[in-house]
Amino acid sequence: MSIKIYLGLIGILFTAMTWGQTQQQPPTAKYYVSGDSTLYWNKSLPVYIKLATTPDGAGVNLTSKEFAQYTNPIYLDTEGPNYIRTRYAVDKDSREIKSPKTEVLLEVVADGQPPATSISFKNANTYTVDSKHYYGPGLQFDLFSEDKYAGVEGILVAIDNENYSPYRSTQSILKEGPLTIRYQAVDRVGNLEPVKSTAIISDLSPPSITHNINGISDSNTIASSSTIYFTATDNLSGVSKSYYRFDDQSFIVYPGSNLNLSHLDDGPHVLEYYSVDFVGNRSTNTTFSFYYDKLAPLTASDILGDKYLYQEKVYFSGRTKMKLTAIDNKAGVKEIYYAVDNDQFKIYEDPFYLPSLQGNHTIKFYSVDRLSNRPSGAEEYKHNINLVFLDLTGPDISHNFSGPTFKTADELFLGPLTSINLVAKDNQSGLQYISYSIDGVQAETLYDKPIVLNVSSGKHKIEMFAYDNVNNRNIHQTEIHFDSGAPQILPNFSTKIMEQKEGLPVYPAYTVLFLAATDEIVGNDKIFYSINEGAEQTYSNPISNFQTGKKYDIKVRAVDKVGNESRQTVSFFTLNK
Repeated sequence: MSIKIYLGLIGILFTAMTWGQTQQQPPTAKYYVSGDSTLYWNKSLPVYIKLATTPDGAGVNLTSKEFAQYTNPIYLDTEGPNYIRTRYAVDKDSREIKSPKTEVLLEVVADGQPPATSISFKNANTYTVDSKHYYGPGLQFDLFSEDKYAGVEGILVAIDNENYSPYRSTQSILKEGPLTIRYQAVDRVGNLEPVKSTAIISDLSPPSITHNINGISDSNTIASSSTIYFTATDNLSGVSKSYYRFDDQSFIVYPGSNLNLSHLDDGPHVLEYYSVDFVGNRSTNTTFSFYYDKLAPLTASDILGDKYLYQEKVYFSGRTKMKLTAIDNKAGVKEIYYAVDNDQFKIYEDPFYLPSLQGNHTIKFYSVDRLSNRPSGAEEYKHNINLVFLDLTGPDISHNFSGPTFKTADELFLGPLTSINLVAKDNQSGLQYISYSIDGVQAETLYDKPIVLNVSSGKHKIEMFAYDNVNNRNIHQTEIHFDSGAPQILPNFSTKIMEQKEGLPVYPAYTVLFLAATDEIVGNDKIFYSINEGAEQTYSNPISNFQTGKKYDIKVRAVDKVGNESRQTVSFFTLNK
């Protein structure tokens, strides 16, 4: 009878159910015969050794009297190859011991260890901090399982609270947030690996970034004193870097501090920025269009009233006000400030007078726009009128006369031959012009040459006005007595008329001519005469010594004390002897 050895299973036979169809039912311990006829036996299974004479015979369990407690069944003691052996090999046909003698080994591989599975990630950026592992978009993972003997039959995988499912190939992570990947493998003889888990954080969202204005702004208009900073947040891996640029410049890394804008020109600009987190998520570019207002308003002065500019000095009168106006290129003017001399600056509201103190004054002024831009440094008082002279007095004015005058105790007499000279001087803004008015006539006459009066005889008032270049006026006046009447000539002969000849009186040659003149106002001053076209001479004595039988034409001229004169010709004949 031939003897064969069979290895059998005790208990429930291994079913053909695929492991992993359900999470609750663990795999059953079993054996596995590989393609090269290697038998792998789950080390936890019992082993029964039967002897039978035919392959399909029921056979008899092999027992041991000496070691009965360790048989029926026995358990394999060694992980890996185990052997059932006979001392020598026997030829199947001759039944003879094979020569040379050879030990026969029947091998069974005991496998009591589960597979070992590892996980690897790919196709995504990773970042680790504080033992937390962050992964970016595109994350995939692979599971690799190894088993030393029977080999891996399958791997199960579950992400978070999902049910386990068979792992067949690379899997993608499409969910965001903290995730736990659980996985385990079973080998071909039913050894189940304890569940392994890997915790990761899937970060699929870009950071959020906004700009902030530190300082003064009005809508999208930013003051020169303001700065810009960014606030970037990321809920998972965190913000790695932020980038920004102005206009068409290249992007640069945001240093984390306030951005000074002073390098920008006044005018419109575009700020563009974005952030990137530690696993490469990038926010979309944000643009902020703004107007950078770095210019202070321009302030100008306007003079309301009298002014005069001479050699870079401005002269005001006491009636003059200064008006300040300002314009701003963008934000608009908020306030104008001014200071006179050493006073404190104050807000300008209305045109103002200078202090009532003649002399030099310094006026400073500047403007502030609604973004608080104001001049600074050398530009602070760029439009100042640095020197203003306040002229509160008019010119000095006086007069004098050219020609004959006559003065009594309380009256001054002038005649038509006398001219009035006006003289004025101003040591501040300078003389502008002189004018005059006679007898209260409102319209002033411009003085451009000595005044020659053309008035009736009698008393007259002459007002003289001197104006400086800021229209300060001084008035000077005088009263005169104007005499336009000529003296009356009074000739008188010492003898009577003897006869008439050719319509003229005839006097004896020994006659004497007396000349006199009267003037009603100032009195006669001198008498002049000439005889028969002879030289004019001053009358001081009576005229005599006439020749007989001769005609005489004596021209007489009388002049009063203010130059009025009268003329008269005295014609007569003398008697013949």
